[in-house]
Amino acid sequence: METTNDAGSLEGKVVVVTGATSGSGRGVARRFVAEGANVVLLARGKERLEEEGAALGERAFPIQTDVSDPASVNAAFAQIAERFGKVDVLINNAAVYRPCPISELSDFDIEQQTRTNFLGPVYTCRAAIPLLRAAGAGDIINTSSESTLDPWPFLSMYVASKAALEAFTKTLHAEMAAEDIRVTLLIQGTAADGEGSTDWSWDPERAEQAYAHWGERGYLAKAMGRGMDAPSQSVDDIAEVHVFIATRPRGQQLDTIHVRSH
Repeated sequence: METTNDAGSLEGKVVVVTGATSGSGRGVARRFVAEGANVVLLARGKERLEEEGAALGERAFPIQTDVSDPASVNAAFAQIAERFGKVDVLINNAAVYRPCPISELSDFDIEQQTRTNFLGPVYTCRAAIPLLRAAGAGDIINTSSESTLDPWPFLSMYVASKAALEAFTKTLHAEMAAEDIRVTLLIQGTAADGEGSTDWSWDPERAEQAYAHWGERGYLAKAMGRGMDAPSQSVDDIAEVHVFIATRPRGQQLDTIHVRSH
């Protein structure tokens, strides 16, 4: 996965990452900054966003954004357009999920996961396309989950919203191919971020119930791979895959990549 040739250089490229302050999003943002890109960090939490922006330095541009809100997304991309006039790479990484039996789903559970996991990427892609066109070519990477391949109990809305994103991504690819805007679906397994913290606002009783079920039915073992207690792939591994996608020769299209622990 070399990125040293001029055709694959990320130097000076404008890369937008959603969910950029935690987990895989943070790992991806950090790697693209290291590759010389100007990275726009989109996330909801203002304090963590400012901290991450300061840590990454002058190539990082934090913009507080709620991807589930189309007005917030449009305002963020208006700032991007004003500052850079283009986008070279859009990475849709932001997602939320919480374990819950289908019979107990609240309206909030249904709406938040649908709006963040599915509608969020729809809003960002719509806003980014004019700026990708302005760049003359570009990449969109939409992150799905391997839970769509083997649906996990207690994660119905997460799985459904990611499955919808996969269908949207395939349609977007069909529309944008003639304009040299490549659209890649990244089906991602669990990755360790080494931070030991999450943003999951899980109900403890539901989480305990879900984990017991996942453990008994073998879901956790499949997700963790040989890592046993933690995934054997890291967010740095995930970041490497994103760089690989974005630096392919322009004549090469990667439709779907599935990356997971083994």
